Amino acid sequence: MIKIVLACCLIVSVATSAVAIESDVYPYISATLGSALTSISKLSDSSGSFYTNFDPGYMAGAAAGIALDTYPGWNIERVRVEAEIGYRANKLSKLKNSQGQSANVAGTITVKNAMLNGYLDNTSLLTNEMPVNIFITAGMGVAMASISNISYLGTTLVKSANDTQLAYQIGLGAGYGLTKKITLDATYKYLGTAPFKFDGIKADYGSHNVLLGVRYAFK
Repeated sequence: MIKIVLACCLIVSVATSAVAIESDVYPYISATLGSALTSISKLSDSSGSFYTNFDPGYMAGAAAGIALDTYPGWNIERVRVEAEIGYRANKLSKLKNSQGQSANVAGTITVKNAMLNGYLDNTSLLTNEMPVNIFITAGMGVAMASISNISYLGTTLVKSANDTQLAYQIGLGAGYGLTKKITLDATYKYLGTAPFKFDGIKADYGSHNVLLGVRYAFK
């Protein structure tokens, strides 16, 4: 996790330092919607650990940022820095112990996150003359998780619990420019956090997300 956090810091630092470059600078806003494919992977307490299965859920997000077009001929055509908020929700479907025994359970986990992200656009020279741009991203922030109505055979095990932890995010994607101002994005992002703690239960969390979005540039 330390290596991933350092990589996040590096990309955000590169993006932030680019403000000093004499380039075309403009603000933008974006919105995304897609699927959150995974959630908590393991629950642990003093008695042992349980592995979890979640149904695919959904993720929605919004961001506002600043984009900087770099000098012509650079391999990185554009640098972006943004503040992002996101919301994810998944339904718990099964718990499995270390012996492989499993049980069907019900419940919901929701995660809200606030992130500072950096982007490097057009990292491939092959895309410089095309309306499609490739980008990579990394970011850091916080995630606030809530679990509710965890039940087994109609018996409520956990009514509700909440926790907030540091979070990191990495991803890659492609944008297609519909117009000079409007870009359609397809993005994969992974959101990871420090383990959440729910009333003495440690929850390992990681979310794979496949997203579609639209970005509007004020230029």
